[in-house]
Amino acid sequence: MTRTTLAVAALLVGAGAAPAQEVRWRADYAVARKDAAAAGKPLLLDFAAEWCGPCKRMEATTFRTPAVVAAVNAAVVPVRVDADRDAWLVKAAGIQAFPTLILLSADGKVIARREGFADAAQVTEFLRQAPPPRPAAVQQAVALQPVAAPAVVQPAAATVPNPAAELLSAARADFAAGRYLACVERCDRLYGAHPAAAETAEARRLAAAITSDPQKWKRVIDQLEADLAAARRGLPGTP
Repeated sequence: MTRTTLAVAALLVGAGAAPAQEVRWRADYAVARKDAAAAGKPLLLDFAAEWCGPCKRMEATTFRTPAVVAAVNAAVVPVRVDADRDAWLVKAAGIQAFPTLILLSADGKVIARREGFADAAQVTEFLRQAPPPRPAAVQQAVALQPVAAPAVVQPAAATVPNPAAELLSAARADFAAGRYLACVERCDRLYGAHPAAAETAEARRLAAAITSDPQKWKRVIDQLEADLAAARRGLPGTP
């Protein structure tokens, strides 16, 4: 979003022509990545916690300011990251303090980050570092236009891992190698921990391809029995 667009959004909200509602926070990072790619927008990750006082104050003030609400909803796909629920993402992003804001491209590359409480003016300034939305139909045309360098330059582009994709990749490898028990276990972990992820459907298909095939399922049972036998042999007093 350009400076002009942000200013227009603020004026419209102030005049009552486009009343702001609330920031449309997403809670699922994987789903938000898909939404961002479809909309041609970057993501705004807000790393917060229930026990974080500045996070609560920022939610009650900054993210209730009409101009900020309008700018966030128009310029980015916002994601509220709960530090306790999404500890893996906190670790992957190298978060050291709360709240922390990160602007992230749809393919997972960091554009800018900011630590600590930020008021409405500071968040508005932070959002100016986001590239303008790029609808899918004009992706190539926009790519030809020069983009200003972000005010905060990162030492290196970082990519946030996608645990659902990693689980699915490992499950595919297990399936191809005939490790059907391991494949079923990984698929179960995937759709148990990430039920809304895009990879869940394929994980279910992989698991079904094993459970519905008598030969494959027999190999699962044989592996389970072998594991149980090995466990029993490891018990004290067991010959």
